[in-house]
Amino acid sequence: MDSLPLPVVDDLIDDGHVSASAVRDDSDRRLYLQARLTPSRVDMEGLRELGWTDEQARREFRFRLACGDIAVLDEAHALTDEQRRMAAALVQVRSTGRIPSDLSAQKWLWPALERLAPQAPVNLRRDKAFGSWYVVRRMHRSLRAAHRAELSKDSKRADSLFNHARNDANALREVWTAGGWEAKNLIAYLLVLNSSKDEAYEQALEMISPVGLGGGLREDQLPGGGRVNLEHNREVLRQLQRHREGDHVLNPYLVLDAPDGAPTELWKGKWRTLRRALDEDGEAMVNEAKDAIQVRERGRALVEPFILPLMPQKWANPAVDAAPTGVGAPSMPRRTAPPTRQEQDYARDRAAWGIVRAACQNVGLPAEAENYPPLPPESSDQ
Repeated sequence: MDSLPLPVVDDLIDDGHVSASAVRDDSDRRLYLQARLTPSRVDMEGLRELGWTDEQARREFRFRLACGDIAVLDEAHALTDEQRRMAAALVQVRSTGRIPSDLSAQKWLWPALERLAPQAPVNLRRDKAFGSWYVVRRMHRSLRAAHRAELSKDSKRADSLFNHARNDANALREVWTAGGWEAKNLIAYLLVLNSSKDEAYEQALEMISPVGLGGGLREDQLPGGGRVNLEHNREVLRQLQRHREGDHVLNPYLVLDAPDGAPTELWKGKWRTLRRALDEDGEAMVNEAKDAIQVRERGRALVEPFILPLMPQKWANPAVDAAPTGVGAPSMPRRTAPPTRQEQDYARDRAAWGIVRAACQNVGLPAEAENYPPLPPESSDQ
């Protein structure tokens, strides 16, 4: 392809006479021809080098959606027909609060769907993968918000949020996924959160016992550290059942809205922010949580925190690189004008010579050495 004027090559591409295999890796035209023939193979750096802003915008659209940035729906431009249909479907999700199965089947869209419809109804038995991910995250989000409402002495809101978390957990607990165990674990937490009765601890232990209440995935099928954390929580409940203290904080990280086992600088930052925003009672509660974490970090905790969620990595956002960023990219439009007559004649001569040389080699005759003039000036080149 390097021996022909680029406008002629573009004509051949437009007519479907050139395949990607004809592009040499060491060709000066490699990036341009890849964009014309196999655009999905051009990375973002190549797009910037080419100045192909439309495809950059399309890739940005996919990337931002994969990150859960739904503002892109109102800012997107230069989309493909497929992307426009997807954008329209996502806008519909935002307006109706319902998530169709053809969208929830695309894992890379999950963060955007969650942002667009955080309270959408889901069919947990039909849509187990997305449904479990979505409801587990929602019930833990409600739980954290309930603790924040408690700190602000908004008991009505706290009770409502605790009920939301409990209702989601009750709906999920018998589903045959790891989410079922997360649901039972959360119910166990709520059973003993503000109770000192033996009956509550017995019910909580029964809820997360190896046989459990109701059906669901077998415990030995739990991924990651789920089974270890589940046994840890059973031991926490047994210890508290034997010896309970009125000021024990069941999970101090949760009170501070920090992940379990968060590094000191993270949970302390949360503590400082909350302490400045609360009244004396709220400040006393976050100080108790801070003291409980510090005792644990010094290795002096009599009882470890109750862990939830059991498998945080499983409920994290899907990896951004799982989004099909280059799939379906349209060919870059040609950047050359139609070839000149001189360029066309030159290409025909090259083609004729190729035919003659091949014929000579086929019958064993010597072919004259090539002695071509240089390529004609590509006035119509990019």
